[in-house]
Amino acid sequence: MKERWLRRLTGLVLLCSTALCGCAVNPVTGQSELMLVSEQEERQLGDRTRGAVVEEYGVYDNAALQDYVNGVARPLAQLSHRPALDWQFQVMDSPVVNAFAAPGGYIFVTRGLLAVVNDEAELAGVLAHEIGHVTARHSARKYSQSLLTGLGVQLGASLAGSYGKVLGPLLEVGTGLLFLKYSRDDERQADALAVEYATKGGYDANRMADFFVTLERQQTLEGGGGGALPEWFSTHPSPVDREAAVRTQTAQWRSRLPARNYRINGDAYLARIDGLVYGEDPRQGFREGEWFYLPQYQVQFRIPAQWSFAREGSRVQMTHPQKSGVVLFSVEKGTVDAVAGAFVSSMKAGVQQSGERTVNGMKAREIISVVVDGQQRAKVVSHFVQKGGEVLVFHGLADEAVFPQLSATLGQPAASLAPLVDKARLNRQPQRLLVRPVTRATTLENFLQEQQVDRELWPRVAWMNELQLSDRLSAGQRVKIVK
Repeated sequence: MKERWLRRLTGLVLLCSTALCGCAVNPVTGQSELMLVSEQEERQLGDRTRGAVVEEYGVYDNAALQDYVNGVARPLAQLSHRPALDWQFQVMDSPVVNAFAAPGGYIFVTRGLLAVVNDEAELAGVLAHEIGHVTARHSARKYSQSLLTGLGVQLGASLAGSYGKVLGPLLEVGTGLLFLKYSRDDERQADALAVEYATKGGYDANRMADFFVTLERQQTLEGGGGGALPEWFSTHPSPVDREAAVRTQTAQWRSRLPARNYRINGDAYLARIDGLVYGEDPRQGFREGEWFYLPQYQVQFRIPAQWSFAREGSRVQMTHPQKSGVVLFSVEKGTVDAVAGAFVSSMKAGVQQSGERTVNGMKAREIISVVVDGQQRAKVVSHFVQKGGEVLVFHGLADEAVFPQLSATLGQPAASLAPLVDKARLNRQPQRLLVRPVTRATTLENFLQEQQVDRELWPRVAWMNELQLSDRLSAGQRVKIVK
């Protein structure tokens, strides 16, 4: 399971002597600072984080768009304070609006963020900002601080409520590094570095300030993305003077450099994102009523009646109305026996029952076990179902005292697992972002009506275009819509 590497790396870091990696020189400031992670370990940590991100959220399947983002980002990285890093840039297949930096030169942007960006200069500003976090070693320092305070980098404990502590080893993943919140001083420094790198790269850094305004407006929208993966402001706190500071710094850097025309490249950028998948991709799973459908694996399973439902990347959680129990679903690579063995080992579970069975003709293993954390004891019914080269995993958990009353419901999702044969659901297509030219002067509201865009999407489409519904559009202007 993918949490293993993190615990191994944690042990490696804690064994590292103070003389070797207790102090390091910051590449940006030139000052010494506490650092429990060497540069080599920083790269290893970033590489393993990348692997966890790819497994958890997936890379967006569009080679041309991936190449385009790399083409914008790499020249900026070469202008940074750490050009020798093996910089890696990837577009994550997530609808959430965010970008992340992992130690060692690993930068991730979501397709949700690309849908909100309106030109290449904005994208360059976002990428340069994340490059700044890496060059100043912000994420590596935050990770070092988390080791000193014993906080770790767990993901999912809050989602699992009172079971989060018991299930810590099960929920812990490498993407936890993406949830480390930066201080305002870190944000200011990353902004300043972004202005420097973007301006030196020939981009109009004022567009980064405009993007901050767009993100501020996001807070007033309902349904801003959802899911456990945080939005931009969940990991990037925004000082009130952030926009003004970027504009001032842009003017200062321009005064130091030879006069030039700074690029925005709006039309070129919009052409690249035309057809981008927007929102949740139903091909990767969707809920209808009390059923969850997984077209990718051609299966479906029932959600217990009145239980809450949440998704995070490839994971699903179903929670009892009174939070008396929880069912976790995920997909793991490997065989039933290997994945089941890894679960028992990582959880130090006391196995009470274990046996082979079949679920709708698929090989499966059922394990009933007890997991303990201090005084808290929980009983878990786990089902591991082989589907090709992967295993569909269900863990139903409740306090040991109430488990007998809930056991049937905790096992219901796995017991209901069945082939998905309905062609309409198997072939369900996602919404897409389309770029359309305005043929005559009109308002955005009228244009969206003419384009037959779902009225419920109008406020969000306006926000994505940095417009208000009442704003006037001119002939030839290009507008993003969702259909």
